[in-house]
Amino acid sequence: MKKSILLTLAVLAAAVLAVGLSGCLSSGDEKTVVIENPAAIQTVNYYTIPVGSDTVTADIMVIIQGTRSQSVDEKNITATLIDKEIYVNVPVVNSSPVNTKDLGYVNVTVTLGTKDQFTDGGYKVIINNGTDKVFTSAIKFEDGQLYSFYQGARTIGGIVIGADGNNITATVNVSLSGSAESVDKENITTSGKFENGRYEISIPTQIRDGVSTLSMIYTQESFVIGQLDQLEDGTYTVSANGVEVTFTIENSQLVAAE
Repeated sequence: MKKSILLTLAVLAAAVLAVGLSGCLSSGDEKTVVIENPAAIQTVNYYTIPVGSDTVTADIMVIIQGTRSQSVDEKNITATLIDKEIYVNVPVVNSSPVNTKDLGYVNVTVTLGTKDQFTDGGYKVIINNGTDKVFTSAIKFEDGQLYSFYQGARTIGGIVIGADGNNITATVNVSLSGSAESVDKENITTSGKFENGRYEISIPTQIRDGVSTLSMIYTQESFVIGQLDQLEDGTYTVSANGVEVTFTIENSQLVAAE
């Protein structure tokens, strides 16, 4: 059993490759052609190479579905800028009719362009447009500085439910990974009311390209999520970036929160 586990880990480790700088940003008037064999994308990170320089890159983690039968089609990776959208094609090649059915991961670095090709404001990056494996994310430029965004459970350190007079409040503890990351306050969204006993909060963070401290930074975002005299007795759920907490109301009073 131990040998089998070690062999599996060795196969996966061998499947994590680094594909060199690929793609070249071009301009166009229409969206890129839909590709026949789109790669499955797991994550995308944005930065400049070298850090703080003018070359904007996307670091794309591709899921290889069959490490002995599928590979990234490096020669046909493209990046096209159309207005405020960047269309990136990352295709794969199925080299064998038999899928080995194991998963691997390939790191692909794609050049999106240079800073002078972008104006200040937000851009939408669309990878493998028009396919069942389309992956979208956002970047922005502000005073020539590149920012990327993150939204996930790792940023949430906890949610505290309380009462301030008649108001029910939710205080969300946000964990930031270093000085380059900050709360993207302009794009915080909430459901605005309880729907089927749930209240949803979305707190994205923005990550500035460049040097960052590695220390964790903590901050709080507070919300008024309802009024005690308007909610019926029962148990309610508040979710922030997928992290949940529940609380109970009895006789228009907050009696429990977990």
